[in-house]
Amino acid sequence: MDYRNRKISIKNCNIYDFIRQLGAGEFLIPTFQRLFVWNPENISNLWDSIYRAYPVGSILLWKTRTQLHVHRKPGGFYMPNDATAATKYKSYILDGQQRATSLLVSFYGGNGKVREQYSFDFTLYFDLTKAAFFFEKDYYKHRWDADSAFLVRLKDVPDLSHDFDSRLAKLKGFTQTVEKNLSQLKYLFSDYSIPLICIEGYDIAGVCAIYERINQTGMRLQNMDILIARGFKNFATVVEEDFPAN
Repeated sequence: MDYRNRKISIKNCNIYDFIRQLGAGEFLIPTFQRLFVWNPENISNLWDSIYRAYPVGSILLWKTRTQLHVHRKPGGFYMPNDATAATKYKSYILDGQQRATSLLVSFYGGNGKVREQYSFDFTLYFDLTKAAFFFEKDYYKHRWDADSAFLVRLKDVPDLSHDFDSRLAKLKGFTQTVEKNLSQLKYLFSDYSIPLICIEGYDIAGVCAIYERINQTGMRLQNMDILIARGFKNFATVVEEDFPAN
């Protein structure tokens, strides 16, 4: 393939917009990628970094007219919509699927697969009194120390009513710290951005080589992962490795 046809572009994407695009099925995962392996602590730490406005790295996308007939939704999680079906170009996540999947499943919540466990509830909350993210399983632990109004489900934050702050201020336990934490949480969804690096003009062999190289730093690929990437074939029949809906 002519290298002059290859393009690399970078844009900053608002985190809320990115999550909604993930939820709409606008990004797919090629199956030469390893499965979702992050644990709940990794996910809550990711959100804590975002809350503190720390950088969490970029997402590498491959935009192509080539539809991989073997692919899966982010992390292998079942998503009911598939917006990519009617689009000319497909966008595949080459690097960042652990972060992308973590953002997706913790925002929308519900049960999913974590290291062969299907019963874990990914619904993520934020404790305004402690500035701490926590999952559904720990809800009642936080409820012992705070009014339920101070325990905000992450998915509800972008749609909080205009008078939410004033109603919260009337409750016992409201402090300036709570007010600050709430302001910072809302700022996260309105102003935090993630860099999306998009590559175009690459064939399957090229993106497999890119995937292998970028994964030789950080969490290195195992030998089997490398063999899967090198031997990847675009079969003639569409196969999606989704897990069934609950």
